[in-house]
Amino acid sequence: MSDKNIDRIVVATDAGREGEVIARTVLLAAQPAKMTETYRFWTSQALTPGVVNSGMKSLKPATEYDRLWEAGRARQIADWLVGMNGSRAATIRMKDLFSIGRVQTAVLALLVERRKERDNFKPQPYWLVRATFRGEKGTWLGLWIHEGKSRIASRKDAQNIIAAIENRQGLVTSSKRTNKRKPPPPLYSLTDLQQDANIRFGFSAKQTLEIAQELYEKKKCLSYPRTDSRVLGSKNASMVQELIQKLAKAYPDVFSGIDPELTGAGNKRVYNDAKLTDHHALIPLNPLPQNSSDREKKIYGLVLKRFGAAFYPDCLCEVREILTKVNINHIFRTMGKVIIRPGWQSLMTAGAGNKSVDEPEQGILPPLEKGDSGDVAKSEIDDKKTTPPPEYTEALLLKDMTNPARYVNEADLQKIYRGDVGLGTQSTRARIIETLLARSYVCREKKTLLATKKGVFLIDTLKKFSVAGTLASPEKTALWEMELGRISAGKGSVEGFLEGIENFVRDTVREFLESDTRGVQREAVGRCPLCGRDVVDGYKTYACSGKRKSDGGCPFVIWKKIAGKRISPAAAAMLLSGRTVGPYKGFVSKKKKRFSASLKLVRENGNWEVRFLFDNSGKQPSARAKPASLDGALKDISETTKEFGICPVCGGNIIKGKRGYGCSNWRAQDGGCRFVIWEMINEKKLTPSNIKTLIAGKATRKYVFREKSGAKFRAKLKLEKGGGGIWEPVMIERETY
Repeated sequence: MSDKNIDRIVVATDAGREGEVIARTVLLAAQPAKMTETYRFWTSQALTPGVVNSGMKSLKPATEYDRLWEAGRARQIADWLVGMNGSRAATIRMKDLFSIGRVQTAVLALLVERRKERDNFKPQPYWLVRATFRGEKGTWLGLWIHEGKSRIASRKDAQNIIAAIENRQGLVTSSKRTNKRKPPPPLYSLTDLQQDANIRFGFSAKQTLEIAQELYEKKKCLSYPRTDSRVLGSKNASMVQELIQKLAKAYPDVFSGIDPELTGAGNKRVYNDAKLTDHHALIPLNPLPQNSSDREKKIYGLVLKRFGAAFYPDCLCEVREILTKVNINHIFRTMGKVIIRPGWQSLMTAGAGNKSVDEPEQGILPPLEKGDSGDVAKSEIDDKKTTPPPEYTEALLLKDMTNPARYVNEADLQKIYRGDVGLGTQSTRARIIETLLARSYVCREKKTLLATKKGVFLIDTLKKFSVAGTLASPEKTALWEMELGRISAGKGSVEGFLEGIENFVRDTVREFLESDTRGVQREAVGRCPLCGRDVVDGYKTYACSGKRKSDGGCPFVIWKKIAGKRISPAAAAMLLSGRTVGPYKGFVSKKKKRFSASLKLVRENGNWEVRFLFDNSGKQPSARAKPASLDGALKDISETTKEFGICPVCGGNIIKGKRGYGCSNWRAQDGGCRFVIWEMINEKKLTPSNIKTLIAGKATRKYVFREKSGAKFRAKLKLEKGGGGIWEPVMIERETY
């Protein structure tokens, strides 16, 4: 770019704020000789030869887009200032690694609030009354309603309704037929694809993005995936028609039902220049190569069918609503739906939508008209309970990240989120979720995402502060996005925006420094096999809580990533209990080869290590591994079939040995648990009943014990964890004998 022979420079990065930031960053680094001769190529249409030629003929000076560069640069500076300073302040004050971000923290707040909503939810009973009517034209089922509502507050009221309609006749007071059209779903944006892939296949947002990126970069069969647009440009109609002809040869079933008229530029659901953003919607470009993986086939199949369905006719259905009156004032409603023309639904299934759990739609109903009658053949009460809001899956979280307007109070801010602005962008949302998982703010249980104790602690701490607490709400992000939007439009002030950010950061740091916030109490996943203390969930490890020198310097640790695979808290807990976990797929060797294996915690040369098992035998993975050198009662344990409770250290069974009661996982290959209760304590022999009482966490009755000096005393025994983290029976309520 420094070559003086270059007569002009054309910027052709993405047509948006972030694309402008990339271009200007490169130009600032390169320092071109003719910066004033820099022009902007601007289009979000698919880059066909016609679109490129048209764009090159309508280049504009790059200076006309300075406002986008200023907005993008301001956003970068703001995110860096908030994230860097907020994370350091929180980490120092709360004595653990905490990261804070403008978007990341707001998303975490959604998960924390959902956890609290579910934890505090108390189901409320309600009742429904249903009646079956039988008349000359057939049988139909109705749901009792009053002023449009069907839920009854007490069972007694429901019983009174049953008594009032029993052996009565119902009269049809209304029979409505309404034809409804349901258009095809829009083309895929990345977030829409991630939601569907999570619902259909359980793929995480990160996995879906990686697969789509692979299909774009290497397989060349999908368009650029990191898009938030659901439409194509009007200049791409001829390209789409050619694509359909090409893809129909490979997938005739997908394109057999399209309406050729809908492939033209007049189809505004598909071609809409006003709704184009940085990129057009995600569409297939070529047939999928034969050597593609099963996951690639699933993602490609979703995009292919969504693309094909866009050119199918609307689904046409008839919706029926029948109202039947019984005994003057009791109304029963019957809802039904019949598909007249499936249209695009012959290709793909419609989403769940907002279907009622109390009043499911029926299929074909009798041809009832106003004035028809039927006897109440059957009536029943349906006992129900309200349900809490669902756990967040990645699909639900992505939906709320895309449109978090319902979590914002001010009307102007709600408008921001109902437009193209959400929490994060198409390309960053997957990374935000993975960051929350990596920071141990969130854990994944099957398909659900759950806020952890650490995540709840961070949000609760932030909400104590008047300034920093605004980070735990989408409103602060909406305010900043509103100002950045003004800067992009040439109406806002970069200096004013950044001055506000700097003041916000100073106030946030001050609130942390002046607070008396204490560190988070990390969640324990099990007991340390070396010293018996808690093993806690940390940033990169599950480590012994006694790892600090002041606490004994215990070196025990289980790494959270083993051969490229993340070890969950549940898996760590199982390892600490002496069990084998797995087999798991997805381990990666040093030679970059994938393999499957189980994992087991074993003691070797005095050290505890997680080892791979490559069969289902449960045998030790190393011939060198030796049993732990256990002393006293544990070494002499002769395992009996009788059990006395669950080990408080590792969850194994308590069994009787020759001189005491120990854990069944005492062997090295089973975990080497050192828990023991000696049978003789101060010349008092403990009975099996005493052991069961202690293991249950209860205190024994008072017994007589003898000191070494010979003095007698009375006391109760209770199992407690001492200051060193060791579980042992202690004397309580001691008195002289």
